[in-house]
Amino acid sequence: MVFTTTNLFKGIQCPQGEGCTLTNCIFAHDLRPQTTPQVPKSPERQHASITPKDDPTEPPSKRRRVTYNTLSDKPLSKADQIRRDLAQSKTAAPAKVTPSSSGDHKPKPLVPSTLAAPVSPPPLANSKATSSAAANKPSIDNNNKTSTSILATKPTAPQQKKIELNPRLIPNDPAGHAKRSIYLKALHDEMVRLNKQLIERTDVQYKVGLTLLEHELIQLAIDEEEKFAREHGTVYGNVVKNRIAAYRKMKPDEWIVHIKGTAIFAKKQAPPTKPRGVDTPKIIETGLSASEEVAVAMQLVVPDQLALAKHGYIPVPPTPAQAAEAAAAVEASQNYEICDRCTARFQVYPHRNEEGLLTSAGKCRHHPNRKIFPQRTKADTGPKEPIHPCCGENVGTPGCTELPNHVFKASSPARLAAVMPFIITPENDNPAKDKYGRKVKAVAFDCEMGYATMGMELIRLTAVSWPEGEELADVLVRPFGIVLDLNSRFSGVWPEDMARAVPPPPKSPLPLPQLDGAADDPPPPPMTIVESPYKARELLCSFLTPSTPLIGHAIDNDLNVVRLCHPTIIDTVVTYPHPRGLPLRYGLKMLCARHLGLAIQQGGDRGHDSLEDSRATGDLVRMKVADKWKILRAEGWKIVNGNLVPPHHLSRDVLEAKAEMDSGLAERMVENAFNGGKKRRKRGSGGDSGAEEVVDGNGLKSFLDRGKVGGGQEEHELSVAYLEDETLGLDK
Repeated sequence: MVFTTTNLFKGIQCPQGEGCTLTNCIFAHDLRPQTTPQVPKSPERQHASITPKDDPTEPPSKRRRVTYNTLSDKPLSKADQIRRDLAQSKTAAPAKVTPSSSGDHKPKPLVPSTLAAPVSPPPLANSKATSSAAANKPSIDNNNKTSTSILATKPTAPQQKKIELNPRLIPNDPAGHAKRSIYLKALHDEMVRLNKQLIERTDVQYKVGLTLLEHELIQLAIDEEEKFAREHGTVYGNVVKNRIAAYRKMKPDEWIVHIKGTAIFAKKQAPPTKPRGVDTPKIIETGLSASEEVAVAMQLVVPDQLALAKHGYIPVPPTPAQAAEAAAAVEASQNYEICDRCTARFQVYPHRNEEGLLTSAGKCRHHPNRKIFPQRTKADTGPKEPIHPCCGENVGTPGCTELPNHVFKASSPARLAAVMPFIITPENDNPAKDKYGRKVKAVAFDCEMGYATMGMELIRLTAVSWPEGEELADVLVRPFGIVLDLNSRFSGVWPEDMARAVPPPPKSPLPLPQLDGAADDPPPPPMTIVESPYKARELLCSFLTPSTPLIGHAIDNDLNVVRLCHPTIIDTVVTYPHPRGLPLRYGLKMLCARHLGLAIQQGGDRGHDSLEDSRATGDLVRMKVADKWKILRAEGWKIVNGNLVPPHHLSRDVLEAKAEMDSGLAERMVENAFNGGKKRRKRGSGGDSGAEEVVDGNGLKSFLDRGKVGGGQEEHELSVAYLEDETLGLDK
């Protein structure tokens, strides 16, 4: 029988007793815990709890497992300590305690950051003291129609992707990556020191374009170190050391001279590059007068807006019952919305909550630009992942921009009408004229929107006459709700613009046009601001009648924010359609570059200019009018007394019909000249099939001789003149 001998001694006490030092002893040992002197606990184990000593059933172990009564007793790990320190550094300092008159010490409540933000526009004041006091004292106004809180500032420089201070890899590295990194850091440190000295100088003229940003300094140091490594490989170390020593001895004036010779400075001074596809701006020549251009433009009017209703157009105003139902739904939902930027669910406080906040759910972290797919190269084999052009990160990564409030946008017609009812363009017997006293034939307009507690609202409205392009109206608009974000990087409206804006003057004569190009032109005057979107809509409608063509790009957005249903619209989204149709649309910037050779919206983060966009939209329509007129003229269309006259294809049958007045054929031809119908063949009673009645796309009926037109050229011209006279007679 095979067995282990170690089991034979398990019942025998160990001769060494508790002094046994064997890890696995074959003898038996007393398992009761032994009394040991107390050892002071380390700070890390102050909260550790060991198994009670009075439990005789618990065997001792050579390495005890440390346990804790609660999770809070467990000491923080190093990672948790770092997170705690970061959280404490971001926490606001506690409120100062000031003794009161009665001797009690009561802490002062903290003022929310949203209440300390500048208010735009500030209340008007007649005295300097009142205006200065209002500027220095934060204001709280629960009336959302008269006060807006602005939390945006103009950017000083465009956002740049972070560049690491790391030498570039080159063939035949002269010193190795480690040593090159040391030299590169030394070069960068000296450049930072010289740039700081230049910033501290009081000579403003030396700072313009000469002070470098952080990423520009890193770029300059990397370029210079790479140049030394490529061109001076054998003596690379000596060249770099000499350049570092030269920087240490360099003065600010010498640094300025050095900066002016760099490629970075030359790039900053160069004019902005034209977008892709933009060459020399094209000259638009239609060969028509202004009235004739409007007559041809009527062919571009959207014939049926009801067909576009599924794409965001609102051709018919919602009823008051629908608007009331939408308002009740918003109230029942307790103003919970979905953020238009980060898609977070949050609650809106139209009049601020007890803490002075406008929205819940904290700050909004998002990517400001839509995702794009990077251009593929020959080296790419797999699929390209979409990225955000704002930071270059892949889609799905945390946002690169953080704003204090979440924002939302309402899109349903009833929801929009609950804030401000829609109207149809009213009849206008006396439309307003432009500043030259001319009648406005057509209007091109553009709107800028910002986010407020009532949704996306109108903050700027611009209208120009078409085709002249003269400014009719360009005003800022005070929204209904408190402003959450002016959307400045797209709208081009900044807090200082709202702060400097002035109310419209009382009824005064139109200002005389100013000539451009004066050497001593004063700075641009502050813009006019109207008190509500109602006033802005009233100003726009003063130039319109229901039959006045209203031109815009993606005009549904502009009409919806103005709450206007206009029956006569020309939309460049429709006249320049996307190959795959709506809802896909070409952008205005791309259309101008492709069809006009014009570069617009070049302000970068400073936003768009609605006046520039309005005129560009009008130029796109003029370009389409020129193309349309070429087609119409080739088909035989004419312009008579400013009216577009359809073509008349006449033949011998027309002259025969003129001779047979008793048959009534000529009268029926003239009477039905502009009636629609389908193409059909008209046969004579005797089986004569020599004539065919045709209806073209514009509803014109005429008779075409299937054979050759007889009677000579004079007979044909006579028939044309006859039908034109009859047609013009009917128009009169």
